Amino acid sequence: MSDRRRVWATLADLLTRLESDITTRLPATDSGAGVDALEKEVRKLGKAQFKATMLAEEQATRTEKALAELDAQRAQQAELVEQLAEEKVRAARQEWLEALLPALDGLDNAIASGKRYLAARDKATALPNLTPEQAILVSPADRAKLSSWLDGLRLVRERLLAVLESGGVTPIPTVGYTFDPYQHIAVAATSSVPPESNSSDGTPPASGTIVAEDRRGYRTADHVLRYADVVVYRPEA
Repeated sequence: MSDRRRVWATLADLLTRLESDITTRLPATDSGAGVDALEKEVRKLGKAQFKATMLAEEQATRTEKALAELDAQRAQQAELVEQLAEEKVRAARQEWLEALLPALDGLDNAIASGKRYLAARDKATALPNLTPEQAILVSPADRAKLSSWLDGLRLVRERLLAVLESGGVTPIPTVGYTFDPYQHIAVAATSSVPPESNSSDGTPPASGTIVAEDRRGYRTADHVLRYADVVVYRPEA
């Protein structure tokens, strides 16, 4: 039986005894003694009730505090699990995007080689005394096939760039920009620059300007996926 029920049971028993004393009409002295005893008992019970109430309130406060701490721990754990999941997804996404870069490099190299071959082929068409085999190689039909092949490579490259861009990945600017150690790696330095790197009046670029790109770099809004390998202009002393 709880303390509260015990108190109420004792009060009910005392009231029953008091009613019995009044009914039997005990002498005044006895009734007064009974009332005094009842008053003492009620005071004792009141103290017990007060202690029981304070104990119950303290226990309820402790329970509420423990529940609040438990809820806070659960919320913290849920937030931590969510952060870990987001980090894993971000890391997996970054690895997948980085895996596309070598394929994109291969396309860039193939397109550049195709352009050089087309330029050499166009020069060969002007040469005299071509053999029949050479004439076939530099024929318009052969050039059209090569141009179509290069167009296909460019289309694939554009699609890969669109996939990277959808993931927040963009190429790092190089040629014409000032060397930035946080984005570029200088693989060489040169004191001679191509004509297109000069300004409109023929003035060479400032020292530290990137004049060629050896390998393209890529970055996101937060960090660099791969640094760009560049050639930097350094004028002679």
